[in-house]
Amino acid sequence: MKTILVPVDLSPFSHEIAMEAVKVAKISGGKLILLHVVSLDIGFIIGDVGFQYLPELEKTALEEDAKELTKLQEIVAAEGVEVESMVKQGIPVDTILEQADEVNADAMVIGSKGHGTLYEAFVGSVCRDVIKDAKIPIVVIPNQKKKK
Repeated sequence: MKTILVPVDLSPFSHEIAMEAVKVAKISGGKLILLHVVSLDIGFIIGDVGFQYLPELEKTALEEDAKELTKLQEIVAAEGVEVESMVKQGIPVDTILEQADEVNADAMVIGSKGHGTLYEAFVGSVCRDVIKDAKIPIVVIPNQKKKK
């Protein structure tokens, strides 16, 4: 069975990415692994609350994101596709590539852009950097709603 990694940032666009991944899984007979990477910006956090609250904030972010990812997993499962999900903490590009290796992904379905232009200007394009360093085929889903 093919394993298809589907990185999602839990933006509204993530649902569309997941539904496109369902199509790929049905065609290939594969299973999906939804991956969400939590990347806390320590600079913003420390400026607002200080170091002592960082572990609590990390735990809360991971728990909240895990709940959202579980909802998305349930939607995908209702489409009749085998699906797993995982939340990891780290640098998005590095973590996505590491998980692709760890789960022996045969392919990846990723969105071209989840966050807005301002976020991309500061952080860079995760999709672009994943494509640059990936060793597996990637299906890129453009965010059509941003073009309207």
